[in-house]
Amino acid sequence: MEQRLRGAIKAIQGVKIPDLPKEIMELDSALSSKFPNNQQITEIIESNTKLSGEVIRIVNSPIMKLKTPVKSIREAVDVLGYNNLKNLVLSAALQNLFNTREVQEIIEHSKDTAFCCAELSEYVHGVSRDEAYLLGLFHNGGCLLLATKDPENYLKVFSLINTNPVSGVKKEVERYGSAHTDIGILIGQKWKLPVEMLNVIMLHHMSHSNIGQEKVRGMMAMVKIANVIVNEVSFGAYMTEEARQYLAEAQEELMLSDDAINELRRVLIGST
Repeated sequence: MEQRLRGAIKAIQGVKIPDLPKEIMELDSALSSKFPNNQQITEIIESNTKLSGEVIRIVNSPIMKLKTPVKSIREAVDVLGYNNLKNLVLSAALQNLFNTREVQEIIEHSKDTAFCCAELSEYVHGVSRDEAYLLGLFHNGGCLLLATKDPENYLKVFSLINTNPVSGVKKEVERYGSAHTDIGILIGQKWKLPVEMLNVIMLHHMSHSNIGQEKVRGMMAMVKIANVIVNEVSFGAYMTEEARQYLAEAQEELMLSDDAINELRRVLIGST
């Protein structure tokens, strides 16, 4: 693993991995208190207008399925709780940081994947909608860094991976000396994502069969299904035999019927 991470660092040499935003570091500190203060947490998030606006947008979107919309960050703190809110703040921060033309297509893909992951979270024991959404956004973090490094060529590789989720990653390694899955670990570690998420980021293009942790297998399956559906519905990708097998394995892991997969397609189409 150490050798793979060295290869990942070399592949993106010259590209700076974004630092964890100061608001999140302050939020971490506030949440680590024995008795977190809701007003202090609210003020930390509200200190960044763009960030707080994105958090409110996500909270009130179909992603979270709240019965009553919230009108302020303070309401969001009260309604969601600390851990859920932190996941959404991280999600908003990632979208705000990677907002350049070179990575726009990847960000849009990740947003749709995150939406589908949130929808699929009800089939994965112990995974909340906000946790699933955060994973969906971050799972292709390595792609964002490679696209920043090689804006002229990487989108073609990204497209190849979308249609050929196994052989496409091999081509990516041949070209860059590392896969986006390993590069994604670098940003995930820097942003202090949970170990389970780091495992999914690293393994989501591999088979489930050798993974012992049930939750990690479930989260991997969730990401795989979401990717295939987004590629098909949002990006018009041809469903190759490789993609069909990738989907079938994940569908079997979550014991999802074809009707459930078709419903996910319908919901994604309705969300755009």
